[in-house]
Amino acid sequence: MVIFNKAFSERKVLKNNKISTVIFDLDGTLIDSKAGIVNGLKNAFESCGLKVPQDKNIPIGPPLRDTIINIFPNISEEMIKKITESFTNACHKFDLPVSKPFSNVVELLKTLKNMGIKTFVATYKPKIFSQKILEKYFYGLYVDIITPTELPCWISIYNNNCTKTDIVEFLIKKHSINPELCAMVGDAISDIEAAHKNGLISIAAKYGYGENLNFAQYFANTTDELCNIILSLTESQQYQEKAV
Repeated sequence: MVIFNKAFSERKVLKNNKISTVIFDLDGTLIDSKAGIVNGLKNAFESCGLKVPQDKNIPIGPPLRDTIINIFPNISEEMIKKITESFTNACHKFDLPVSKPFSNVVELLKTLKNMGIKTFVATYKPKIFSQKILEKYFYGLYVDIITPTELPCWISIYNNNCTKTDIVEFLIKKHSINPELCAMVGDAISDIEAAHKNGLISIAAKYGYGENLNFAQYFANTTDELCNIILSLTESQQYQEKAV
């Protein structure tokens, strides 16, 4: 059963072609890292003398700078730099040890590799940390990982000027990917926007941490549904559209 967004019912995602490439977001899509990121950020805030207001939730997915400003709108540039440094140091203690793949995703990437489908990772997560978690659980199962640091628009870890759309566009150009034969999977609005702006098929990982993803072309409420959707898109036939 393919879980399809009814809003796209008049748009045929595939004709007779099958996808040859899948781009995955990392946090909230391939790995469950919420506890580590939240605890690491709280530790970073506390080390800088800050406490998260009770009416604020720590969002997972946006660039670190955006997350900090979302919680503390009037924070200074100097404090953003201090928090970022503290969080980077805390990742080794809070994030990496507890981050683990969601169920079925390792098996999905193995299956895609065996089918000749190329997989990539596009993430805001600093490369020093994303590579470690990918090598630990997904070694040999993806072609490349792109983070903001590779992009010409990159300024610094304290002032990330790159959007997810920029990251995906860079990845597509670097590897000469045909957008019409590529799907993007992510749990954040920025992931779905990146897919649409780059002409990719969009799959919302609704089991992740994001919200308001109803403008995606496909919905995966569980990793089982994600596997079903991606594998169905590798077939050279049209599937019956089913709304959720």
